[in-house]
Amino acid sequence: MNGKGRKLEFDALHEFIGLMDVGGNVGERVKCVVSDELTERQRQMVEMYYMDSKSMPEIAFELGVSPSSVSRTIMRGKGRIRKFLKYNGRAFSQSISD
Repeated sequence: MNGKGRKLEFDALHEFIGLMDVGGNVGERVKCVVSDELTERQRQMVEMYYMDSKSMPEIAFELGVSPSSVSRTIMRGKGRIRKFLKYNGRAFSQSISD
């Protein structure tokens, strides 16, 4: 993903996560899926990528895994978030679609 695409994705996720602070229904669902549906590894990598703004190679280096492993794990985590929200009546923002 190029820098502009990653920035748009990052901004969309930050905006979406901001909904959690107002205690809205969608925010509660996001909290639930992140804490209950993602694996510990997915949660860790998603947080490092989106919240800490680390690149995939940086994450890979810190965790001692390959960048492709980081990419796959983040993609699977995003897929689980979208699937959970979709099947609970809300579709996840198109901004973070693959």
